[in-house]
Amino acid sequence: MNPAIAILELLAEAGHEPHTLHYVGSDRGVEVSLITKTSFPSTLLSVRGLRRSLSPRGILHNLGMVPVMAKANRDARSLLDRLKPRVVVSVGGYASVPICRAARRLGIPVVTCSYDRTPGLATREQARYAEVSAVAYGDSTLRAATLTGAPVRAAIRSLDRASHRSAARHSLGVPSDSFVVSIVEGSLGSALLNGIADEISTSCPKGMHVIHLCGERYARSSTSSSPNVTRIAYTENMNDVYAASDLVVARAGASTIAEVSVTGTPCVLVPWAGAAE
Repeated sequence: MNPAIAILELLAEAGHEPHTLHYVGSDRGVEVSLITKTSFPSTLLSVRGLRRSLSPRGILHNLGMVPVMAKANRDARSLLDRLKPRVVVSVGGYASVPICRAARRLGIPVVTCSYDRTPGLATREQARYAEVSAVAYGDSTLRAATLTGAPVRAAIRSLDRASHRSAARHSLGVPSDSFVVSIVEGSLGSALLNGIADEISTSCPKGMHVIHLCGERYARSSTSSSPNVTRIAYTENMNDVYAASDLVVARAGASTIAEVSVTGTPCVLVPWAGAAE
């Protein structure tokens, strides 16, 4: 989601009027609230991702996905017929499938953007017919790969951590004189990082404070507490987190890697083999 908004912001900075840029995504998850807070028009489709499991639950999910995706394909085709875009840019994920398939059928050029070392299934499919594949790694195997780097949102690109540190800590309720470690997860959370955070919360040394972005599911189920831990389910204001932190521990997602690089935030990155998928 953040790479898509970053691309929209960069296109607007390059001179494109916001009303000529249109976001298309899923009507589920955090993107619903994120995109509505921007100036860009949007359409949210009802889509589902494929489960690669032969369990009864996985099979039932995939069977139920068929009519949902059929409607999403029709809605995507109608949207493109109305908007008549010159190009469709995809950042991958199951939400991009209907709009890119509709673009292909209508002869609208597609550009894929892949910032993971191992591209996901949707990106690999779309790259086969895309005009260009914008990538963050020079050895990408995607067709028509062009090394561009990963897009980062304007608020992150303009962040001066040192000058914003005091205000960020005040905003997050973090002691100004503590050594701050932020444990950053995705919107759904991570069992591994949640376990690490729980261990730290019971043995946090004096002078250290932990900001734990734990994900919605863990925030609802957690009963542990510590005065040295600030637990947040999810935040859209990552520039405060980066500015307040002396160290970030995070999943090694493409967006996170790009953001800590741009902001110069010391970090420990935890690889996750399933990230692209």
